[in-house]
Amino acid sequence: MSSGLPIGIVMAFVINVLVSVYFFAVYKAQQRNQSYLYWSASCALFAVGIGASVIAHAGDGLQLVNTLSCLLLFTASFGLYCGLNKFELSPGSIKFYRRVQSIFVVGGVIITVAGFYAAMVNVVASVGMALMFVMTEGLFYQRKSPYKRVYFVLRVLLLLHAFVLFLQGIVILVQTLAAQDSDTQYLFNIVLLSHLVLTVATALVLPLLHMMNQKHQWQKLANLDELTGLPTRRAFVQKAAKSLSADDQACHSLLMVDIDHFKQVNDNFGHTFGDEVLNRVGKMLAEGLRQTDIVGRMGGEEFAILLPGVSTERAQGVADRLRQKVAALQFKQGTEQVNITVSIGIAVSHEVLYNWEHLYSQADQALYSAKREGRNLVYVFS
Repeated sequence: MSSGLPIGIVMAFVINVLVSVYFFAVYKAQQRNQSYLYWSASCALFAVGIGASVIAHAGDGLQLVNTLSCLLLFTASFGLYCGLNKFELSPGSIKFYRRVQSIFVVGGVIITVAGFYAAMVNVVASVGMALMFVMTEGLFYQRKSPYKRVYFVLRVLLLLHAFVLFLQGIVILVQTLAAQDSDTQYLFNIVLLSHLVLTVATALVLPLLHMMNQKHQWQKLANLDELTGLPTRRAFVQKAAKSLSADDQACHSLLMVDIDHFKQVNDNFGHTFGDEVLNRVGKMLAEGLRQTDIVGRMGGEEFAILLPGVSTERAQGVADRLRQKVAALQFKQGTEQVNITVSIGIAVSHEVLYNWEHLYSQADQALYSAKREGRNLVYVFS
């Protein structure tokens, strides 16, 4: 064993201990987010596993310690996966991962206890950890996020570490089967180096990524109406104005939808019932629309729908279908049947350069006319 190896091992041990303490501190500070607890435990297990590896290679007859070291390192890689799984996705795939882990752990224990090729436990552990890191990279591959470049860096490091581990396992296997005793310290040093880079990168990037994702989620929630889940007035106006400016020569139909006599609904049946009406009407309006269509709650009992590329006739058809669907909704307060209707005003941009304010003003006037004419009507601005 050359003098470079102990230094590398000491560095790996110390860095893993420090990162473990760091992740645990973040866990305590971040409202006990379980992802950080998994990562803290993972680094702690890496540190203990590295220590056990040093003991195992200090003398002969310590195969059991070597097996323990391999199992600790293998479990540590599983801990990294668990933390990212909690952080990035739903935890449904952990069950499959545990099955894979059990196969490798049981295989390593059986090989060691049976006394077949002491080095085989290192092969199993190396290949097993490589698989775990590949599966961890898969979480980033499935994730849809605006921070793809940050994810890409971690994905590359995970796959690189997995490749080096797999290569180490293959080299040990070939040497064991060929009864060779070549020096593999250089390969171990490469594994150690890639592990250190990955550990430091996760310590720096994952908390930052967590904060960025939280900020993104907060911004997303701020643009959604809490009751209906539809875009708020501000978010809708921004999307509608962007759609209008993107193709100002095409027809754009704006539908302003207002629930008839909604104040009476609240007064007679209470605000809880009124909230149910808003929620169901909002969801119904959003159903069956195209991906390019935009729907939002403008405030109170008023909704808006922008239909890009839709002419007056088609917009009337859509509006009348929505009006009929709302009228067909079943609402009950106790034993009393409550009928809900909507009035809809339509404005169409035609082939004139329309801005949002112009189109909205016309649709609002059409909505007022629909209410004035008796409600439960569709009225087109002319």
